Amino acid sequence: MRQQLENLQRLKGRRYDEATQEEEEWEQTTRAAFIRGFGEGSHNVSNFNWARTAGVQTLHGISAQQRQSNFEQRIAKYETALRSSLNELQLSVPQQEIEGAYAAGNEFAFYLDLKGILAVAAKEVFVIDNYLNTEFFELYVQPIPPGVIVRILTDEVRGNLQAVATKYAGRGGFELRSSKEVHDRHVFVDGGGWIIGQSIKEAAHKKPTYMVEVATAMIPAMQSIYEAIWARAATVVKG
Repeated sequence: MRQQLENLQRLKGRRYDEATQEEEEWEQTTRAAFIRGFGEGSHNVSNFNWARTAGVQTLHGISAQQRQSNFEQRIAKYETALRSSLNELQLSVPQQEIEGAYAAGNEFAFYLDLKGILAVAAKEVFVIDNYLNTEFFELYVQPIPPGVIVRILTDEVRGNLQAVATKYAGRGGFELRSSKEVHDRHVFVDGGGWIIGQSIKEAAHKKPTYMVEVATAMIPAMQSIYEAIWARAATVVKG
């Protein structure tokens, strides 16, 4: 369903008459996914079916302008139905408890825990880390759902990081900035925050590390520090 949500973004901004076949294929595939996932009589399927009828319908036919308006309204309603159902699934599936401490060589457990945090983001992800590489995008950024704003702050862009970030920026809602003021490793997701002992790239590889969730009361003050650095940082990639 996340893949269908991503595919839906390709229909935005299109002319209805040029996107008719692609929309029909998307609609059939997505409706089948809704039925398999929730059942024919579920409210999720009903909401999806209602989205199909968005806009103005009359027995006497409608203008091309109204058809375009109906198309745009359908896309918006489809997106709402998908996002609400994805949120429902996330709430109904129990999350694996995060270990918090990782012995040397236990990097796979760290990967699963951090990926799990990022993969359920709904609004925004803000990552601060000095030693990011292209593998970071493949392992951690790629699972972030479409439509989530992604910001990354680092001290120096090394290797092919900028090239990969530029390709990823094509999804929209992404920005990479650099600043020499950055030192620690932090991840902020939808109002939650975590401190990481080592750089994500090397976490638990040769040395033990930790990932500790920040107390809710401390997050605003902590994030504000990095928001200030972000405001002063140089933009490397934005899309």
